[in-house]
Amino acid sequence: MPVATLVAGSRSGRTVQAREVRRRRFGALILDLIFISIVSLVVNNVYGVTVVTSGAPISPGQMFAFYTTATTVGWPALTLLWLAYYMVPESLFGASLGKMLYGLCVVRVDVGPLGVGAVFTRNLLRLIDVLPAFYLLGGLLVLGSASSQRMGDRWAGTAVVARDAILADDPHATRRPSRGTSRAVGIALGAALLFTVAFNYFGRPPLVIEGMYNQHELLETDVTAYRLGAPEWGFGTVTYPITAVVRAKNCSGTITLNWLFIGWVQGQAQWTCSS
Repeated sequence: MPVATLVAGSRSGRTVQAREVRRRRFGALILDLIFISIVSLVVNNVYGVTVVTSGAPISPGQMFAFYTTATTVGWPALTLLWLAYYMVPESLFGASLGKMLYGLCVVRVDVGPLGVGAVFTRNLLRLIDVLPAFYLLGGLLVLGSASSQRMGDRWAGTAVVARDAILADDPHATRRPSRGTSRAVGIALGAALLFTVAFNYFGRPPLVIEGMYNQHELLETDVTAYRLGAPEWGFGTVTYPITAVVRAKNCSGTITLNWLFIGWVQGQAQWTCSS
């Protein structure tokens, strides 16, 4: 009976703590949305391809065209990136970056240890909590729940509370990284940053050319297929041999991209077509 009373009291305490940090949790959500937006912007602009999202590029015989474009890696990859942004730090530290900055962490409502499975469940169900826009469903569930739980929290049995207060009562209430984890994470993030910088220079040119093709800006407006050869690198330039099909004719030549500030832009193109 004393043990049952202690558990019930601890559960009630975590319920109260979760209600007390609702405003801080909202602030952490805003920060997380800002951070993941910045990460997504970098990933899209380094690893993505420009595609036409509405309208149609100019076609042979047209004088004008109206269309919109987006440079993106595609929604499946962005969804995985979005989920990983929350799952990885919460699995290691018990909190996303936004929660860390607001002094919050994730715990189990039943006072049990926070497992990786619970972290996975609460974050996977963000796909539902975020609906129909800007976490409207999740926000309403938090306001209507005694333990301030969105759907993901209810399924995982978790809640968000103040980190210092909960750790003062139970040092093992949330995820705690093993020794050296923070250094390993820092090294991994540094390596990812260096790889992204290198890819932006050495790996992105073919993606830029593919985007030009999608917008009918490659050689001529009616290129139906193309293939690139081995690049020749210069100082701030890269030139590709290119073969293409233009108006049912086989064409060959070169296309050059120029490095401008932090990205590649179209330079000179020369080609001839067989009759």
